Amino acid sequence: MSLSERSKPWYSYPLVWMMVAIPFTAVIMGVVMIWLAVDTDDGLVADDYYKQGLAINQVIERDKKAAELGLSAIVEFDNTTRVIKLVFDKGLLDSYPQQLQLHLQHATRANSDVSVVMNRGIDNQYIGNIKKNLTEGIWYFELAEEDWKINARSHVQKKNTIELKSGYQ
Repeated sequence: MSLSERSKPWYSYPLVWMMVAIPFTAVIMGVVMIWLAVDTDDGLVADDYYKQGLAINQVIERDKKAAELGLSAIVEFDNTTRVIKLVFDKGLLDSYPQQLQLHLQHATRANSDVSVVMNRGIDNQYIGNIKKNLTEGIWYFELAEEDWKINARSHVQKKNTIELKSGYQ
């Protein structure tokens, strides 16, 4: 080694910078991960999980009522036109409701959930539309009134046909 190589300052060696960069980036990434954990909301965890657990009997009763009444529906929609058509079988209900509330819930992203008012058309047909396309993936569809509900889980694609029925067997 020559005399000029031995007298170079420490910061002129690339190996030193590499040895300093590795722990420095680990500290920076640790701070970023802590910030993300504190700042972002975990949509999968319910704040009122205990109340939801207590309300399970009401959910079962609504499913039973829908099964007793023989309610079912077929939902058809094209994700490009954003129009939802629903054919409702009222079963033992006295008459068709003027409006039905259809809830679309994404399996993992609560901020993607949509509620659609379905207006009655001719006979047993209802129509509604959503403001933006649904993302492809697993969605839960629920058609409900105060004392009954029918639902289904489906993989949403470009064109969809989903059958809603009581979850109670």
